[in-house]
Amino acid sequence: MFASWLYVSISRLEPDQAMDEVERIVAISRPRNRDLDVTGALLFTGERFVQLLEGPADGVDALQQSIFRDARHEQVTTIRSDNVDDRQFLGWSLAYSGPSRLVSKVVSDGITESLKDPRTGSEILVSLLHKFSPLD
Repeated sequence: MFASWLYVSISRLEPDQAMDEVERIVAISRPRNRDLDVTGALLFTGERFVQLLEGPADGVDALQQSIFRDARHEQVTTIRSDNVDDRQFLGWSLAYSGPSRLVSKVVSDGITESLKDPRTGSEILVSLLHKFSPLD
């Protein structure tokens, strides 16, 4: 059994520095996630973050607390937090394929739906995370 946490947040990054900063976040997060045995995926639209983290409860909790304290995020909103039997991003300490500004509207629609109906909306967001994660 694994803990799973799907959240969305608003980026507080300055637009002209956002891409470099997200690359730094990914570079730091990948080894940290491996150390915690956490896998997952990140989507960044330029305005919002969408991330799914999965793994041992203590590892996911440590990352969750870190994200809630991180000044680069505001309005961190949990879409889904539960226990799962299988990981969706096995093999990825953090799947991230770069900025996804072109899907910003789709992500925004998924977030809006998630806030109305977490089950349906979380399925939309997880599907997007899969589609925009780099292939092995």
